[in-house]
Amino acid sequence: MSAMPPAGAPPGKQADADDRCHDLVAGYNEDGPTAFECGAPVSHTETGYGCARGHSYTYAEHRRAEGWDYASDAAEAELLGRAGVIGVLPGDGRPWL
Repeated sequence: MSAMPPAGAPPGKQADADDRCHDLVAGYNEDGPTAFECGAPVSHTETGYGCARGHSYTYAEHRRAEGWDYASDAAEAELLGRAGVIGVLPGDGRPWL
């Protein structure tokens, strides 16, 4: 997904019909299992953005203020934890255990 809404876009509203979700989604094509971009419309908020299919992203300054950050695996979550930051799963927002 794009990182910033276009200038003048109101928070919580679809900023541009061309602004689409770029999160990868598992699927199939003629060659078998594959991944493709979600493609759903993106809506921007004051703290980040999300798509019509439920993918979301929170801007770094808001994650930092709330004391958490995305961790792609348990090792990264452990390193964040040592720094006093909660490591969160990128796909669903739950903390790593």
